[in-house]
Amino acid sequence: MLSLVLHGRGSSPDKVDWLAQPLKRFGDVKVPQFEYDVEDGLRVALSMNFDIIAGHSRGGTIALLAAAKKGVPVIAVSAPSDRLLQLSHLSKFPEGSEQRRLYSFLSSVPQEKLVETSPVTYSSCLRDVLLIHGEHDEVVPKEHSELLCKEVRSKGNKCELVILEMRHSPPKHMYGEISKVIQAWVEKTLMR
Repeated sequence: MLSLVLHGRGSSPDKVDWLAQPLKRFGDVKVPQFEYDVEDGLRVALSMNFDIIAGHSRGGTIALLAAAKKGVPVIAVSAPSDRLLQLSHLSKFPEGSEQRRLYSFLSSVPQEKLVETSPVTYSSCLRDVLLIHGEHDEVVPKEHSELLCKEVRSKGNKCELVILEMRHSPPKHMYGEISKVIQAWVEKTLMR
């Protein structure tokens, strides 16, 4: 099995090793440098070969979109699934905050593009989904994963949602728990 793992905005491959490591048990894992906006990132991801795709934050958004287009299983951690909802959330933060900087970037994207690049728009095409989200995520509220999982299930597809006691990025002491969740999901979903 070949896995593709995508990091988020301003991150790097080594910062998502916690997401790649559990997948290595099942085969090869590619973790490329991936500093693209959502549209360009989707084009790049779709040009690659993989059997399963995973991503964190913006990498999770791209992973969800690519999975919907290719029909492969997906793992997304702390991923914005509705980019209009994300824009509204980020608008509430003060100038100078990281959230406000993200808002400035996202608000430059036309709203129809935000809808077009929102995974929730493609919920009927997402077949096997694992969503992991932090209870206290200050960047992407857990409602993104709750909404997406509800939509995927309403289309008759499979979605597992795991809410953990963390913020946007998992702290090191959570890596073991995340690894167990991912490995159990892969075994249940792909090794049937």
